[in-house]
Amino acid sequence: MTAAMDEILANPNEESGVVTPHAAQPPILRVSVIGGASFEYGGRDIALRNRKARAILSYVALSETGEVQRERLAGLFWSEFGEQNARTTLRQAIHELREATLAVGCDALLGMRTSVGLRPGSFRVDLNEMLAAVAAREAPEALLREPRMAETLLAGFDDLDASFHGWLMARRQTLHDRLIRELEEGYRDMRLPRRRRRRLAEAALMLDPTHEEACRVVMRAAAETGELGAALHAYDELYRLLGEDYDMEPSVPTQALVAEIKQGKFDAVGAVEEPTLSYEAEMRQVLLPERRSVERLETRPVPSKPALFVDRFTMSGVGADQAHLVEGFRIELIACLARFREWYVAGTGGDLTEEHGGVPVSSRYSVTTTAYQGGATINVVMVLHERPSNLAVWGERFELRLDNWFEAQQRIVRRIAATLKVQLSTERLMRLSHMPDVSLEAHDLWLRSQLVISGFRVGDWNRTAEMLARAIEREPGFSPLYSSLSQMNNVVHFVQPGKFRDERNALRALELAQRAVALDQRDSRAQLCLGWALAFCRRYSQSELHMEIACELNSNDSHTLMSSAMFHGFKGDTERAVKQATMALEMTLVPTLSNWSYLTNIRYLHGDYEGTIVAADRAQGGLLTMPAFRAAALCKLGRMEEASLDVARFYANVRVAWAGESPPTGEMIGQWLMHLYPISSADIWKRLRDGMALTGIPVMQLTYHG
Repeated sequence: MTAAMDEILANPNEESGVVTPHAAQPPILRVSVIGGASFEYGGRDIALRNRKARAILSYVALSETGEVQRERLAGLFWSEFGEQNARTTLRQAIHELREATLAVGCDALLGMRTSVGLRPGSFRVDLNEMLAAVAAREAPEALLREPRMAETLLAGFDDLDASFHGWLMARRQTLHDRLIRELEEGYRDMRLPRRRRRRLAEAALMLDPTHEEACRVVMRAAAETGELGAALHAYDELYRLLGEDYDMEPSVPTQALVAEIKQGKFDAVGAVEEPTLSYEAEMRQVLLPERRSVERLETRPVPSKPALFVDRFTMSGVGADQAHLVEGFRIELIACLARFREWYVAGTGGDLTEEHGGVPVSSRYSVTTTAYQGGATINVVMVLHERPSNLAVWGERFELRLDNWFEAQQRIVRRIAATLKVQLSTERLMRLSHMPDVSLEAHDLWLRSQLVISGFRVGDWNRTAEMLARAIEREPGFSPLYSSLSQMNNVVHFVQPGKFRDERNALRALELAQRAVALDQRDSRAQLCLGWALAFCRRYSQSELHMEIACELNSNDSHTLMSSAMFHGFKGDTERAVKQATMALEMTLVPTLSNWSYLTNIRYLHGDYEGTIVAADRAQGGLLTMPAFRAAALCKLGRMEEASLDVARFYANVRVAWAGESPPTGEMIGQWLMHLYPISSADIWKRLRDGMALTGIPVMQLTYHG
């Protein structure tokens, strides 16, 4: 943003609308995070030798409130240190920050006992100014100069700490997505002058060179002003990139547009200049929409998008020892397709529930697949149908083997994306093209473990955990093995009632999750697993950080959003938990059993007892605790007779699966129930205990963290 723009932002005369000279104001701490990290106050640079101190100041400035808990900073920048050592080193970094800022006369830094912050109104961040300009339908010069600008956020600070690196990767991806979304809204606004729409589209192309819609806007705008060479150059560059990266050609609309340009359709338009606004009028047009855009974003309705159903695979002659490979492929394919914002993804359309009949679906497609085995190879025929016409719009036959798993998956996702004419994204598709060097056995074991975990298969639990441990010894570089084993350690006491959490097991799960993230920091599943492992170790502030990273890495995954929402409920922020859980339901057409289980907990802690009963009914067959939550909700509603039936069912199910050394008395079952969850709020824990006590489960003698 220019100095003139800063002057206007600070000096609007709201009554007259006239820009007036500004009275002298104290200097502002200017924080620059694009391309690195630098700080300036009153024309003087703030010298910070400690790289972590520079990153801390940048992180605090980028936070929503301008204030961050010390516990979070310690876990973010010294994740492998002991808590005491991390806090000591953090204090030293904050001391250096305070000395460096005071040396130039800047008193913006606030060091409280439990947090570090910046005085409100005392600082500005170049990234926030850039986002404000884009929201106001302007394309800043920085976006037009720097390719893939989002990747330059805090450039050079990737190696500070594994936790900070994970946060930085997720923040860059979120920044990229936000900029693309805002730029798309801008160049689609036909009320804007052509030249401004073109600049917005050019900025989108700098962020994502394969953005076909933005390329068409640039081509059309250039052709309409007589710049045929620029229009054709934009097309040629897109054609080259798509061919090199994806072995594809531009979509039909793009090819039709270039044909019209070559045929001279736009020659008659000519280089007609659009009327230009005066500087003051243009500034008002830029600044005023910024305030309106915030209001619009807060009330934005759920978008209407195509729905893509991945039906259950039909299997013919597939051996029982190979069937899990086919089903595992389907589950992983759904997870990959869910990373795209352009559609809803779900299982078979017949799984839709009445509660989700209002999800706005613009069109429907289904993927039907037949798998048949021939020798050691599973042959798969996949067809994409448009519904309800049943018109086949794409089909392909391929071989499914563990050694070509990722290659086949990438090809399918790419072809479906191209067929539905969605907007390609280099970052998302390139991530899917990664083919790890993993043995067939290790990948096979990982698939089996996912089926055991998702299905709460108690009988296979211990054997699967042992197989994962042996696989890690043979394949120490395969991240999913670590996160799966950590996940099994985190939740073993849920599926084996009578087993209690212990510090040794919690630390083992944490080590596994940390290793999984170190091997693949962009894997949202590994980040989510690390978040829960930290929570079970009662390191709640660090846990929240990794929950947020997981959501940023895959904001379309309803499981990630719902799981982290339950964490927020456990720490007492039930409003946020309900809001995030609602978002998770809105982006999935067929919630899973685990979705409904998490939602049961969230609704109960929020005091929505009718909603708790609905969610618990949908979660039947999931966790053993669901009847207990349903009974507590019924008691809160005064329906004691119905609650007694659920309590009896809860006791019966738990006793059948009891794995503890002590007999499953009512007292032991109550103690097991109340120790299950990593609840960071004492008030929330007591609310849960008191509700369970209403059902007759003997828990009132228990204490928080007892």
